Parts: sequence; C-alpha cells; structure tokens
Amino acid sequence: MVNERPIVSFAFDDFPKSAISNGAAILESKGLAGTYYLSSSFAGRAVDGTEYYDMADLRRLIDNGHEIGCHTAAHLRVPTTPRAQLLADLESNARFVRERFGDLRMTTFAFPFGDIDVASKLLLQSRFAACRATLPGVNFGSADLGALKAERLYSHSATAERIRTLISRAAKPRSWLIFYTHDVSDHPGPFGCSPALLETALNFALEAGLQVLTVRNALGPIRFRG
Repeated sequence: MVNERPIVSFAFDDFPKSAISNGAAILESKGLAGTYYLSSSFAGRAVDGTEYYDMADLRRLIDNGHEIGCHTAAHLRVPTTPRAQLLADLESNARFVRERFGDLRMTTFAFPFGDIDVASKLLLQSRFAACRATLPGVNFGSADLGALKAERLYSHSATAERIRTLISRAAKPRSWLIFYTHDVSDHPGPFGCSPALLETALNFALEAGLQVLTVRNALGPIRFRG
C-alpha cells in the first residue's frame, strides 16, 4: 500500500432499507459515499420483519455516487457451494444489475457470513478487483485484495471508545480501515448499528484526518502514488 493519507470505508451488507434511508443519508450529508453489497434475492422483500431495498433505493444509491458491490445473488455460503452453482449465482447477480442499470458493474465482493476458504478466495479474487472478508483488523502496510480485513460496526458490540481506538490505530500512512454493518436503525438488529453510532464513527474518522472512500475508490490510492 502506498497511500500517504489513511483511508476509511463504510460498507453495508444485504442492505435493509434503513441502511439507505439512514446510513446513506448520514454519509451524503457530508458529501460522502459508502459501499453497498447486493444480494439480488433480497430485492423488494421483507425477511423476519426487516424490509430490504427496492429499485428506487438502488437508483438513489447509484445517483448519489455510492458503490454497489456483489454479495452473491442468493446470499450463499461460498466455501460449501459447488463451483458451477457459485459461478451461475454470480452471473445471476450481475445480470440483475445489468438489466436494470445498463453497464453498471460490481467490481468488489464481500463474502456472505464471512465464510471463506482458500479455494473460494482464489476463485473470487480472480473475478473481482477486491474481496472483503470479516477478518478483524486494519489493513496496514499491505492489503490482501482477496480477503480485506474489516471491522464490525454493530451496536451490541462496538463502543465509541473501541471505534476511537481503531481509528487512532488507522490514522497513519499506508493504512485502510473498513467498517461493515447491515441495518442502520434506532433499534438495530444483532448485525446492525444505530444512526448515532455510524455518525460517531464517521466523525471520529474525519477528525483524525482519514479520507472516506468506497472500497472500489480506495483501490487506486493504496496502489498508485498520486
């Protein structure tokens, strides 16, 4: 990694509607954008009381500069999915986006459930510019673009002090911190966060001088000197 200015990215997996109505709004209020990892099987659905994105939500994200990344169409456990089925699923997810938004391509990937093994890592990193895992930590000095480290932003486990510590650790050259969550609600589920916690993380990062970029847009600065 060659970036002199540290980077932070905010990612939203599966993306319930609240990740857009609240999460995207918080980022947009400061002229920033996040990465939204799409599983097309969730489109327009409500699952266990959680309402997921619809086409208007996707259009809003795209029009406001957010990144749409791949999370498999059926939210698969990648290591246990036969290769042919996985490849067909990835094409289905790509086709879902292509048929609705033209030449939009999902160039980064996030492993559903954080499930990853060597074979699936090698396959996915050959198809995407970067793949995000759920291995905790800060990407510092070097980054494995087949299994980027990322930290949970979950209200039940992430305290403001923990977030401040992570950001302080990341506030140095050749560093890239990725936060990930799901819903962004005043009463978040076990894999989500409150708007207040997201705002806290964002404000800490900006105060520490981190550059806020989508996962896709961070790939240039970490690899090429500007």
